[in-house]
Amino acid sequence: MSVTEQRPAGRARPASKSGSKEAAEAEALRAKTETAKAAADIANQLKAAKAAGEIAKGLAEAEEIRQAAAEKQREAARKSAEARAALEKSQRSAAQWRTWAKSIAVICVVVSLPLQLMAFWSPKAPFLLAAPLVLEGLAWALLKGAEAAIDDHRPSWHYRALAGAVALFAASVNYLHGSATFGLGTGLGGAFCSLAGPMVWDLHEHGRIRKRDGKVSRRQRRAEAKKAAVEAAERAAAAEREAGERAAVEHLRSTQWPQVWERAVALAAALGELHPSEPTWKRAWDDTQAAPLGDNAESIAAKVAARAAVKDAAKDQTNTVEKAEKPQVESQLTAPRSITAAKRPDGRRNNGGTPPVRRAGDTLGYSPVARRAMSMAARNRQDQAAAS
Repeated sequence: MSVTEQRPAGRARPASKSGSKEAAEAEALRAKTETAKAAADIANQLKAAKAAGEIAKGLAEAEEIRQAAAEKQREAARKSAEARAALEKSQRSAAQWRTWAKSIAVICVVVSLPLQLMAFWSPKAPFLLAAPLVLEGLAWALLKGAEAAIDDHRPSWHYRALAGAVALFAASVNYLHGSATFGLGTGLGGAFCSLAGPMVWDLHEHGRIRKRDGKVSRRQRRAEAKKAAVEAAERAAAAEREAGERAAVEHLRSTQWPQVWERAVALAAALGELHPSEPTWKRAWDDTQAAPLGDNAESIAAKVAARAAVKDAAKDQTNTVEKAEKPQVESQLTAPRSITAAKRPDGRRNNGGTPPVRRAGDTLGYSPVARRAMSMAARNRQDQAAAS
């Protein structure tokens, strides 16, 4: 028996596809694959472009943040350098001022001391040569005492006053002796040198005292006083404006609601307030009107009447503005067969109240879900009746 004879009857072998059809399907599959690949390539390119844009935007923002941080760092470094330079300059100026003050003091002593020695020289009393040394030494000792008091944060004015008195005495001696012996110029020069040295050093110590106490210059004091005056004027103007506004509000309240205002004034007096505050006003309103702030019996009655009028207008059948609401039962009805039958006007408004003629299809039937629910309910009632 051949293979053909052994094949079951009724099961024919499917015909083989032709070569052209297979080639067409292969070509269509290849075209579809290429199209999908091209679409995927385009989508990937779009994603890459979008990602590149976002990356570029992020890099630009990061660069801006980096530049801003670098600018802040440069500004901080510049300010720090300026502060350091100002501190170094201040320290250098203070050191130079101290050096020059000492130098001037030494020069003044060199000029004034010989004149005092000649003034106190006497063959009969050679020991008086120590008097000029005592005067000069006493003056500088007192100035050193003032320096120590300044460093210890103690009062130094009495040291400086005594040092000035000693220097003034030495200047008087130099002036009298120098003018009588060498002329007026020598006397004036000696007196000036006797005063100049201690005075210059006292100015140096005076600057140290002001720096220690944090005192500002006269220009800064004037600027601060001017600023304080402007701020005081602004505060006074603000207080005056606030007082005017409060007076206007109180006038309006006392005019519009005198009964409430009298109660508020009484409460303010009881609470120790010069003017009724907002909580006091709210309490007075509640005491006299028994309603929220701004409402009273008249306003509430008017509001209730307005709501009732709106409700009556909504119930008026002749109100053409009213929108007809669908009854809840319509959700259980099937869709109308004819739009004309569903939208046909009632007609009783214009024919004296005669009902319209009923036609087939006017009444909508229940939907299958509603019919099934009503059938089940009726069956349950029958079963309950039979069981009872």
